[in-house]
Amino acid sequence: MTIIDTTPTQAADLTPVEETVQGPEVRRISPHALVVEDNIRSQVDLDRAFVNSIKLHGVIVPILAHPDQDGNIIVRDGQRRTLAAREADAEDVPVYVVDASDEKRIRIIQQYITNEHRAGLTDTDRAEAWRQLALDGMSVTAIAKQTGTKRTTVKTGLAVAESDIAKTAVAQHALTLDQALILTEFEDDPDALAELTSIAARDPESFDHYAQRHLDDKATKEEIAALRAQYEADGYIVVDYPAWGDEDVAFFHDLLTADGERVTEENYAGKVGHAVAIGERWGSIDVAHVVVNWREHGLTSIRHSQPTTRSGAMTEEEKAERRRVVANNKAWVSAEKVRRAWVTKLLGRKRLPSQALAFAATVIADSRYEVARAANDGHDMAATLLGLDGQRHYGQPHPIAAMTQATPTKAGHALLAVALGAMEAATDKNSWRNPNESIRQYLDQLAAWGYTLSDVETLITDPDSATPGEDAPTPTEETDAADEESGTDEDEATSDADDEENGPEDVTALENPADDEEPSTETDAADATEARGTDEDNATDAGAEVADAA
Repeated sequence: MTIIDTTPTQAADLTPVEETVQGPEVRRISPHALVVEDNIRSQVDLDRAFVNSIKLHGVIVPILAHPDQDGNIIVRDGQRRTLAAREADAEDVPVYVVDASDEKRIRIIQQYITNEHRAGLTDTDRAEAWRQLALDGMSVTAIAKQTGTKRTTVKTGLAVAESDIAKTAVAQHALTLDQALILTEFEDDPDALAELTSIAARDPESFDHYAQRHLDDKATKEEIAALRAQYEADGYIVVDYPAWGDEDVAFFHDLLTADGERVTEENYAGKVGHAVAIGERWGSIDVAHVVVNWREHGLTSIRHSQPTTRSGAMTEEEKAERRRVVANNKAWVSAEKVRRAWVTKLLGRKRLPSQALAFAATVIADSRYEVARAANDGHDMAATLLGLDGQRHYGQPHPIAAMTQATPTKAGHALLAVALGAMEAATDKNSWRNPNESIRQYLDQLAAWGYTLSDVETLITDPDSATPGEDAPTPTEETDAADEESGTDEDEATSDADDEENGPEDVTALENPADDEEPSTETDAADATEARGTDEDNATDAGAEVADAA
């Protein structure tokens, strides 16, 4: 067996030589017969995916070796492949055996291997290969097993392969499969596609934050559209939520009938001018009964008939501040989902980050109020972050205690989860305006462990380095109108009470918590129910081997 001719591109990459050199012979040699020199690498990390790939398909890229004076075959390039082949019980491996003094031939072979690396499979290639296997009748589980890839990654790749936009993003803009999969959510939104593609290229660490914000905005628009359709189907006239200063539309609770009675649904529903206003207000969706052109229908306004604490329209500065508060509140809600997903993944790792237990002990000792409140809530947030059912059942230990009793080696994870859960539960969308030292230290620690803070979170950790609201999508005129809504006197102030919502939303994971999981051996039935995965760091058999073939 000899080296197959390189492609024209590969041939162009090779350093010209003075004479034609025949490709060296590839020999099949037992990996146990090869000698791995101790000084090649101080440590060798043989990940399971790589060993499984060798076990299933053998070594694909030949190993480079040379004989010594005693006839031993010394590995020069391919230590990991050799050791993985031994662990996989491979019978033999392909080896280029070249005399150590033949520098010309060694140089050519190393250039060849380099070109093999350069010509390795791209994510687009992998996704298309998986699609072809799926079309050939292979299940996700079977594809994952045969290629040494996680099932979640295969599912992501298959979804990307079905989308021209996603495939183009991976091929032309170097997006990961996970990032490209998110783009499929915005195939009818060119502005979102353009921004996310740009963010992936210039600031990939912030991609999840921007993506979550767009996903939340899309969900809000879809919910408003669904509510409009529902009310219209029930026979109501539906209008946009009134903007601040709109004198033609008034809420029921602000109006009196000609007899001086409060306007209510019971006494005015269906009458002239009655409509339902639907829109976004302070970051949440509101539905209210209103009267359009109320003056023409013999109604009077409580707000206009009584003195108020202020008069006239909002100033431009007030409008800007209101938009800033609305934008940052929405940005915080999106960042919360990304952050909690990241913490969930952190706790899913086999090895805790540096100083994890020291941080947990500090929180438990110093942040007594936050920890006590979390304890009173049954450490539900900590259980959620660990992926456990936080509800305690009578006569049974807490899920975290049960996990620790069943797996004592997880005690450190449990303690860290209690600390992180307490701090996470202590945050809300008022945190960016009213930061305290405990929350600042919490976010600083997450950042030290690799979490990318969003701009609204940076307002807490480093207020002078971020421009408030700068990372929020630019409001449109329609958004401005919704944010500058009219209402009762209590709506006029940007107070904390106005900004309260119904607590933190559910965690929406963009990342797969089980970053250390093995390629799945689950049944095919699980294919239909598994959530979209987010791991992008797994390679197919040949791709993984080529990438690690040093």
